[in-house]
Amino acid sequence: MTQSSGRRLLLVGVLLASLLLVLVGRLVELAVFRGPALAEAAEDNRTRVVPDPAPRGLIVDSSGRALAANTSATGVLIDRQVLAQQPNGGAHVLRRVAQALGLSPDRLRQRLTACGTPGAAPRPLCDDGSPQAPVTVTGTDRAALLPLAETPASYPGVTVTKAVHRSYPATDLSAGHLLGYLGAVSAEELAADPSLTSADLMGRGGLEQQYDADLRGHGGQRRLLVDAAGDVTGSRQLVAAQPGADLVTSLSAPLQARTDAALTTALGYAGSSEARAAAVVLDVRTGRVLAMGSKPDFSPAQWVGGITEDDYRTLSDSGALVPYATTGTAPPGSAFKPISVLGMLRSGYTTDEQYDCPSSYTAGGRTFTNHESQAYGSLTLRRALAVSCNTVFYRAADRLWRTNGGERQGAGAVDPIARAAHDLGLGRPTGVDLPAEAAGMVASPDQKYRLWDERHDAWCAAADAGYPRLRRSDPARADYFTALDRENCRSGMVWRPGDAINGAIGQGLTAASPLQLAVAYAAIANGGTVWQPTVARALVGRDGSVAREITPHATGQLTDRAALAFLRRALPDVVHLGGTAATAFAGFPLDRYPVAGKTGTAQVDGENSTSWFASFAPADDPRYAVVAMVTNGGAGGETAAPAVRSIYESLFGVGGPAAFPRSGPPADIPAVRGEAG
Repeated sequence: MTQSSGRRLLLVGVLLASLLLVLVGRLVELAVFRGPALAEAAEDNRTRVVPDPAPRGLIVDSSGRALAANTSATGVLIDRQVLAQQPNGGAHVLRRVAQALGLSPDRLRQRLTACGTPGAAPRPLCDDGSPQAPVTVTGTDRAALLPLAETPASYPGVTVTKAVHRSYPATDLSAGHLLGYLGAVSAEELAADPSLTSADLMGRGGLEQQYDADLRGHGGQRRLLVDAAGDVTGSRQLVAAQPGADLVTSLSAPLQARTDAALTTALGYAGSSEARAAAVVLDVRTGRVLAMGSKPDFSPAQWVGGITEDDYRTLSDSGALVPYATTGTAPPGSAFKPISVLGMLRSGYTTDEQYDCPSSYTAGGRTFTNHESQAYGSLTLRRALAVSCNTVFYRAADRLWRTNGGERQGAGAVDPIARAAHDLGLGRPTGVDLPAEAAGMVASPDQKYRLWDERHDAWCAAADAGYPRLRRSDPARADYFTALDRENCRSGMVWRPGDAINGAIGQGLTAASPLQLAVAYAAIANGGTVWQPTVARALVGRDGSVAREITPHATGQLTDRAALAFLRRALPDVVHLGGTAATAFAGFPLDRYPVAGKTGTAQVDGENSTSWFASFAPADDPRYAVVAMVTNGGAGGETAAPAVRSIYESLFGVGGPAAFPRSGPPADIPAVRGEAG
């Protein structure tokens, strides 16, 4: 061997030794120092962590019948960041996924587009969660989703996962305003609550929103095992999901269905596309809500899996998303007169005195007429309520206006009739356990001053402008509005006799919701207790234990025992022969189930009258208060009163089974019945 050959062999040996040392060092580094991290990375490459949603608590009626339940479903978790890296933004993947979900590609794109970004659909059609978080979309056909689960490599960014659908077993009622619906978690909610995930659904509206934290529970996590082809081969629970509590309500599903049907009939009788209807049934002894309906309504099932843009626009345009029972305020008309009687009796009027009921009454330079200009001669207050004589109340309001200072009344002044209304809960929210409620308004010197203070600048500006656009098409009407705004600008705070007179018959500034009037009539019926109404009764764990009872409490107590007793004796006359609701209750067994109530026909500028009937029964031992309102419905005895009669037929079992036994609504919390999901 030559010397040069030896040197070459030595160099090769040194090189091989160096390479061996590097390889050994690299192996030591990988095994000792980076081993755990690499093992974790390998684990991540063959596993996928997905949310494990918690079964949502049921919502049940007072007998344990499920109103909102759960059904197992299959959904997909779509990672938008992975999709964005695919050719054409993953359009081919979205087409296949949309078909499997039973959606159009455009609808799926809407669901994946973050709210507020260019091209996003309005809420709740867009994604209101974090733009970086995956989006869960549920499907209704499990078989259609099987290809996505069996060949996941063909659907990058898409993971088939377990889901839970809300279901509504009581198909004979909608009750969307009461129950609410479920929607995706918003980005703000995710940021505010670390326990939430983008896969969670939140309650929107109704009981679902009011008791969302209790119903939702806490979601878990599951690790899916994936093979080299991307197929799921198994799963392992990482964090166990905690089911939500079941919500027991005081509602009766049959009574709710009858209430919905009565309102639908009333809307048909009103015959106006602009008409809206609402009704409330309260237990006067406890303040619990037994039924509450608004029409037009919607079914929460329309939100399952995501509502379509067309359906959402239809609901929104029709007014179906507005809970009129709690937010639909309107002048109550003559249904307010029992409250005026309370104020009158507090001011020295008596129940046995005779009062003139002429066809008209003049005060403050204006003439106020009786209904259909009818005169009834000399009447007691009891008879004045039965025939709804306006002029008796006009004269009383004018007298009280003068006694309390006339036009000198201003900020802070509340006349006796307004005080009685406030004492019965009007002019403020009732505090019902639902997320949307209007405060309403009670006509008084103080309220008029407050409105003037709030609107003064706008009235003055409108008077100065003179309605130029309207003036081009209708100069006379523009002149009328300009003069009205100018008068309001100068003296809109002055409490005039006409304000007091209109207030005494539930017109003018006074406006109430059906729930507020039901609370007031319940207080008249029960001897003066003003309840904060409640829909929920208890939250119950999955083991049947009561986690929390929801107990109504009184917000006021009237001490006018004699006056309230008089009203309980007087108001049954309204439904008897000669009363304004007599026709509506013709043939009803009033001898067994006497009804006390008052019709209301409230005039609204440019519209048909708002129809009211407020009541309680049995009059001799009150248990239930029932109030119905129909806007554009005409006379109270013709539209609202028949709806209330239908509800009483369900309550007392007239012509069919009674909603409750003779002992009334159940006192015990029922066992929950229905699929828990």
